[in-house]
Amino acid sequence: MGTLGWLLVIAAVAAAAVLWRWLQYPGAWRYAFEARYADHRRDLGTHRSHLCAVRRASRRTVSTARDGAARAAAAHRSRVVAAQAEVDRLRDPGRGAEGETLGSLRLFEHKLVLTTNGRAADHALDAVLLHADHTAGASHLHLVLPDGAQRELPFAHSEFAEEKIRAFVIAARDGVARAKTARLEREAKLPAAEAALTEVRADTAEVDRARERLDEIRAEQDADPAIAEAEQAFEAACGRWQKLTGTRPLRPRAAR
Repeated sequence: MGTLGWLLVIAAVAAAAVLWRWLQYPGAWRYAFEARYADHRRDLGTHRSHLCAVRRASRRTVSTARDGAARAAAAHRSRVVAAQAEVDRLRDPGRGAEGETLGSLRLFEHKLVLTTNGRAADHALDAVLLHADHTAGASHLHLVLPDGAQRELPFAHSEFAEEKIRAFVIAARDGVARAKTARLEREAKLPAAEAALTEVRADTAEVDRARERLDEIRAEQDADPAIAEAEQAFEAACGRWQKLTGTRPLRPRAAR
Protein backbone atom coordinates (compact mmCIF):
# COMPACT_ATOMS: atom_id res chain seq x y z
CA MET A 1 0.00 0.00 0.00
CA GLY A 2 1.37 3.36 -1.01
CA THR A 3 1.54 6.61 0.94
CA LEU A 4 -1.79 7.80 -0.45
CA GLY A 5 -3.43 4.55 0.58
CA TRP A 6 -2.15 4.84 4.14
CA LEU A 7 -3.30 8.44 4.30
CA LEU A 8 -6.77 7.36 3.21
CA VAL A 9 -6.85 4.65 5.88
CA ILE A 10 -5.74 7.08 8.58
CA ALA A 11 -8.35 9.58 7.42
CA ALA A 12 -11.09 6.93 7.50
CA VAL A 13 -10.11 5.84 11.01
CA ALA A 14 -10.02 9.43 12.23
CA ALA A 15 -13.42 10.13 10.65
CA ALA A 16 -14.89 7.03 12.30
CA ALA A 17 -13.49 8.12 15.69
CA VAL A 18 -14.96 11.60 15.29
CA LEU A 19 -18.32 10.17 14.24
CA TRP A 20 -18.37 7.76 17.20
CA ARG A 21 -17.57 10.57 19.66
CA TRP A 22 -20.21 12.79 18.04
CA LEU A 23 -22.82 10.04 18.48
CA GLN A 24 -21.79 9.50 22.08
CA TYR A 25 -21.87 13.21 22.88
CA PRO A 26 -24.26 14.81 20.37
CA GLY A 27 -24.80 18.51 19.88
CA ALA A 28 -22.15 20.95 18.78
CA TRP A 29 -18.44 20.30 18.26
CA ARG A 30 -17.50 22.08 21.44
CA TYR A 31 -19.60 19.81 23.63
CA ALA A 32 -18.02 16.69 22.19
CA PHE A 33 -14.39 17.86 22.15
CA GLU A 34 -13.61 20.96 24.15
CA ALA A 35 -11.97 20.50 27.56
CA ARG A 36 -14.37 22.81 29.37
CA TYR A 37 -17.18 20.28 28.85
CA ALA A 38 -15.13 17.31 30.01
CA ASP A 39 -17.05 16.99 33.29
CA HIS A 40 -20.36 16.92 31.42
CA ARG A 41 -19.04 14.23 29.08
CA ARG A 42 -17.73 12.28 32.04
CA ASP A 43 -21.12 12.46 33.75
CA LEU A 44 -22.94 11.17 30.67
CA GLY A 45 -20.27 8.58 29.81
CA THR A 46 -20.12 7.16 33.35
CA HIS A 47 -23.87 6.58 33.50
CA ARG A 48 -23.95 5.16 29.99
CA SER A 49 -21.09 2.76 30.79
CA HIS A 50 -22.76 1.69 34.03
CA LEU A 51 -26.05 1.02 32.25
CA CYS A 52 -24.30 -0.99 29.55
CA ALA A 53 -22.40 -3.00 32.18
CA VAL A 54 -25.58 -3.81 34.10
CA ARG A 55 -27.33 -4.85 30.91
CA ARG A 56 -24.37 -7.03 29.85
CA ALA A 57 -24.43 -8.78 33.21
CA SER A 58 -28.17 -9.34 32.81
CA ARG A 59 -27.69 -10.73 29.29
CA ARG A 60 -24.98 -13.10 30.53
CA THR A 61 -27.26 -14.39 33.28
CA VAL A 62 -30.12 -14.98 30.84
CA SER A 63 -27.74 -16.49 28.28
CA THR A 64 -26.41 -18.98 30.82
CA ALA A 65 -29.95 -20.08 31.67
CA ARG A 66 -30.84 -20.27 27.97
CA ASP A 67 -27.78 -22.42 27.30
CA GLY A 68 -28.81 -24.70 30.16
CA ALA A 69 -32.29 -25.10 28.67
CA ALA A 70 -30.78 -25.83 25.25
CA ARG A 71 -28.42 -28.44 26.73
CA ALA A 72 -31.30 -30.12 28.57
CA ALA A 73 -33.37 -30.24 25.38
CA ALA A 74 -30.40 -31.59 23.37
CA ALA A 75 -29.73 -34.26 25.99
CA HIS A 76 -33.38 -35.33 25.89
CA ARG A 77 -33.32 -35.51 22.09
CA SER A 78 -30.15 -37.59 22.27
CA ARG A 79 -31.77 -40.06 24.67
CA VAL A 80 -34.83 -40.32 22.44
CA VAL A 81 -32.68 -40.88 19.35
CA ALA A 82 -30.68 -43.61 21.12
CA ALA A 83 -33.84 -45.35 22.36
CA GLN A 84 -35.44 -45.11 18.92
CA ALA A 85 -32.29 -46.52 17.29
CA GLU A 86 -32.42 -49.54 19.61
CA VAL A 87 -36.09 -50.17 18.74
CA ASP A 88 -35.31 -49.81 15.03
CA ARG A 89 -32.38 -52.23 15.35
CA LEU A 90 -34.53 -54.82 17.09
CA ARG A 91 -37.28 -54.46 14.49
CA ASP A 92 -34.87 -54.60 11.57
CA PRO A 93 -31.16 -55.20 12.18
CA GLY A 94 -30.25 -54.52 8.57
CA ARG A 95 -27.86 -56.73 6.65
CA GLY A 96 -25.23 -57.13 9.33
CA ALA A 97 -21.76 -58.51 8.66
CA GLU A 98 -21.05 -59.81 5.16
CA GLY A 99 -20.32 -63.49 4.66
CA GLU A 100 -19.99 -65.79 1.65
CA THR A 101 -20.75 -64.84 -1.95
CA LEU A 102 -21.87 -67.16 -4.74
CA GLY A 103 -22.61 -65.59 -8.10
CA SER A 104 -25.73 -63.47 -7.71
CA LEU A 105 -26.09 -64.46 -4.03
CA ARG A 106 -24.51 -62.59 -1.15
CA LEU A 107 -24.82 -63.91 2.35
CA PHE A 108 -25.01 -61.47 5.27
CA GLU A 109 -25.53 -61.89 8.99
CA HIS A 110 -29.27 -61.17 8.76
CA LYS A 111 -30.05 -61.02 5.05
CA LEU A 112 -29.67 -62.98 1.85
CA VAL A 113 -29.17 -60.60 -1.07
CA LEU A 114 -30.23 -61.87 -4.49
CA THR A 115 -29.32 -59.84 -7.57
CA THR A 116 -31.59 -60.32 -10.59
CA ASN A 117 -31.20 -58.33 -13.79
CA GLY A 118 -28.85 -55.92 -12.03
CA ARG A 119 -31.26 -55.26 -9.13
CA ALA A 120 -30.40 -56.44 -5.63
CA ALA A 121 -33.18 -57.52 -3.25
CA ASP A 122 -32.77 -58.21 0.47
CA HIS A 123 -34.50 -61.22 2.01
CA ALA A 124 -34.68 -61.99 5.73
CA LEU A 125 -32.19 -64.81 6.17
CA ASP A 126 -34.06 -66.46 9.05
CA ALA A 127 -37.02 -67.22 6.71
CA VAL A 128 -35.02 -68.55 3.73
CA LEU A 129 -34.99 -72.24 2.75
CA LEU A 130 -32.34 -73.60 0.38
CA HIS A 131 -30.85 -76.80 -0.88
CA ALA A 132 -28.77 -77.84 -3.86
CA ASP A 133 -28.65 -80.81 -6.20
CA HIS A 134 -25.70 -81.69 -8.33
CA THR A 135 -25.27 -83.24 -11.77
CA ALA A 136 -22.16 -84.01 -13.73
CA GLY A 137 -21.88 -80.58 -15.30
CA ALA A 138 -23.71 -78.21 -12.97
CA SER A 139 -25.24 -77.60 -9.57
CA HIS A 140 -28.71 -76.19 -9.04
CA LEU A 141 -29.43 -74.12 -5.98
CA HIS A 142 -33.08 -74.11 -4.96
CA LEU A 143 -34.34 -71.17 -2.88
CA VAL A 144 -37.62 -70.58 -1.13
CA LEU A 145 -37.78 -66.91 -0.21
CA PRO A 146 -39.65 -65.45 2.81
CA ASP A 147 -42.66 -64.49 0.65
CA GLY A 148 -42.93 -68.06 -0.67
CA ALA A 149 -41.42 -67.31 -4.07
CA GLN A 150 -39.08 -70.01 -5.38
CA ARG A 151 -35.93 -69.59 -7.39
CA GLU A 152 -33.69 -72.14 -9.09
CA LEU A 153 -30.18 -70.91 -9.80
CA PRO A 154 -27.89 -73.00 -12.01
CA PHE A 155 -24.11 -72.92 -11.49
CA ALA A 156 -21.96 -74.56 -14.16
CA HIS A 157 -19.07 -76.55 -12.69
CA SER A 158 -16.82 -74.95 -15.25
CA GLU A 159 -17.30 -71.68 -13.36
CA PHE A 160 -18.27 -72.80 -9.84
CA ALA A 161 -16.82 -75.97 -8.38
CA GLU A 162 -19.29 -78.33 -6.73
CA GLU A 163 -17.33 -78.04 -3.47
CA LYS A 164 -17.89 -74.27 -3.50
CA ILE A 165 -21.65 -74.76 -3.95
CA ARG A 166 -21.75 -77.23 -1.06
CA ALA A 167 -19.69 -74.91 1.16
CA PHE A 168 -22.04 -72.00 0.39
CA VAL A 169 -25.12 -74.09 1.22
CA ILE A 170 -23.60 -75.14 4.55
CA ALA A 171 -22.63 -71.55 5.37
CA ALA A 172 -26.11 -70.34 4.40
CA ARG A 173 -27.90 -72.98 6.52
CA ASP A 174 -25.68 -72.15 9.49
CA GLY A 175 -26.47 -68.48 8.88
CA VAL A 176 -30.20 -69.23 8.77
CA ALA A 177 -29.99 -71.00 12.12
CA ARG A 178 -28.07 -68.12 13.71
CA ALA A 179 -30.45 -65.57 12.18
CA LYS A 180 -33.47 -67.42 13.64
CA THR A 181 -31.87 -67.41 17.08
CA ALA A 182 -31.01 -63.73 16.76
CA ARG A 183 -34.58 -62.92 15.64
CA LEU A 184 -36.04 -64.67 18.67
CA GLU A 185 -33.65 -62.76 20.94
CA ARG A 186 -34.62 -59.46 19.31
CA GLU A 187 -38.32 -60.24 19.58
CA ALA A 188 -37.87 -60.98 23.27
CA LYS A 189 -36.10 -57.66 23.83
CA LEU A 190 -38.38 -55.52 21.66
CA PRO A 191 -41.26 -54.92 24.15
CA ALA A 192 -38.85 -53.62 26.79
CA ALA A 193 -37.11 -51.40 24.24
CA GLU A 194 -40.45 -49.98 23.04
CA ALA A 195 -41.47 -49.31 26.63
CA ALA A 196 -38.13 -47.60 27.28
CA LEU A 197 -38.65 -45.41 24.20
CA THR A 198 -42.09 -44.37 25.42
CA GLU A 199 -40.68 -43.59 28.86
CA VAL A 200 -37.76 -41.58 27.50
CA ARG A 201 -40.04 -39.56 25.25
CA ALA A 202 -42.34 -38.77 28.17
CA ASP A 203 -39.52 -37.96 30.60
CA THR A 204 -39.16 -34.24 29.98
CA ALA A 205 -38.71 -33.30 33.63
CA GLU A 206 -35.17 -31.94 33.17
CA VAL A 207 -36.19 -29.99 30.08
CA ASP A 208 -39.23 -28.58 31.86
CA ARG A 209 -37.15 -27.56 34.88
CA ALA A 210 -34.54 -25.87 32.70
CA ARG A 211 -37.20 -23.95 30.77
CA GLU A 212 -38.97 -22.93 33.97
CA ARG A 213 -35.66 -21.74 35.37
CA LEU A 214 -35.07 -19.71 32.20
CA ASP A 215 -38.48 -18.08 32.56
CA GLU A 216 -37.77 -17.33 36.23
CA ILE A 217 -34.41 -15.74 35.43
CA ARG A 218 -35.90 -13.65 32.64
CA ALA A 219 -38.57 -12.39 35.04
CA GLU A 220 -35.94 -11.70 37.70
CA GLN A 221 -33.82 -9.72 35.26
CA ASP A 222 -36.79 -7.77 33.97
CA ALA A 223 -37.60 -6.81 37.57
CA ASP A 224 -33.99 -6.26 38.69
CA PRO A 225 -33.88 -2.92 40.55
CA ALA A 226 -30.24 -2.44 39.58
CA ILE A 227 -31.24 -2.21 35.92
CA ALA A 228 -34.10 0.17 36.68
CA GLU A 229 -31.78 2.35 38.79
CA ALA A 230 -29.14 2.42 36.04
CA GLU A 231 -31.84 3.31 33.49
CA GLN A 232 -33.08 6.17 35.67
CA ALA A 233 -29.57 7.47 36.32
CA PHE A 234 -28.75 7.43 32.61
CA GLU A 235 -32.04 9.17 31.77
CA ALA A 236 -31.19 11.86 34.30
CA ALA A 237 -27.73 12.27 32.74
CA CYS A 238 -29.34 12.51 29.30
CA GLY A 239 -31.64 15.22 30.64
CA ARG A 240 -28.69 17.18 31.93
CA TRP A 241 -26.89 16.81 28.60
CA GLN A 242 -29.97 17.88 26.67
CA LYS A 243 -30.36 20.91 28.91
CA LEU A 244 -26.74 21.83 28.17
CA THR A 245 -26.66 21.13 24.42
CA GLY A 246 -30.27 21.05 23.24
CA THR A 247 -29.74 17.48 21.95
CA ARG A 248 -30.71 14.25 23.72
CA PRO A 249 -28.22 11.34 23.49
CA LEU A 250 -29.25 8.00 21.99
CA ARG A 251 -30.09 5.17 24.37
CA PRO A 252 -27.85 2.09 24.33
CA ARG A 253 -29.43 -1.04 22.81
CA ALA A 254 -31.37 -3.01 25.42
CA ALA A 255 -31.82 -6.28 23.50
CA ARG A 256 -30.82 -9.55 25.12
